[in-house]
Amino acid sequence: MEKTVVANAVVYLTSEQTEAAFDQGKRFSRNKRERIQIATEAAEQLGTEPTYQQWEAYRIEFVNGHAIDNPQLTANAHDTAWGDFAKLLEALYGLKKPQNKGQAATKKREERAKKTEAILEKYEGHTAADLRAQQAANYERLAKKPDDKEAAKSNKELAVAIKAVQTEENKAHGEELKAKRGEVREAASKCTDLTQLEAALDILSGGFDINYEL
Repeated sequence: MEKTVVANAVVYLTSEQTEAAFDQGKRFSRNKRERIQIATEAAEQLGTEPTYQQWEAYRIEFVNGHAIDNPQLTANAHDTAWGDFAKLLEALYGLKKPQNKGQAATKKREERAKKTEAILEKYEGHTAADLRAQQAANYERLAKKPDDKEAAKSNKELAVAIKAVQTEENKAHGEELKAKRGEVREAASKCTDLTQLEAALDILSGGFDINYEL
């Protein structure tokens, strides 16, 4: 999309997109049953690969529409509405907030990545559960001694480490699930026994009581 310059200001949305985002923000606040339809319309407006600037401009117009329709709500409530809507866009259409490719934003990401890498090296070999246990112990120390700077610093590091480790664990679990689902699909495609297939379907759909006693 070409950038349009108006009075030296860069406009990232067309007038149609601006109007659509504003209107969707208003409608989103009025009727929850419309949300899927609204998300569909938003996905059509944003396209499959919106830029960071387009995403942010769309968010602002959406929030403005929501605020106009709900003047009694706080700014945080309007931002939360957009957050919920963004989750719906991701769930339905895989749309996520694009990265800001500006020089300052890129530098900050690189700095955060280096800090995260250093913390992960420090806690290498620990699971997210291990780190949460350490964090809980630090909270107990802080409860007894609120000015314990060492425990406070450790918890800041642990919060970063837990998030990073959990992300890696989730990725690994996702890969295992993907592989196992592939095995199940292959086995099901080769199975010709209806009884076995029905039993497998019952188990996978949660409608079958499994007796683990031998």
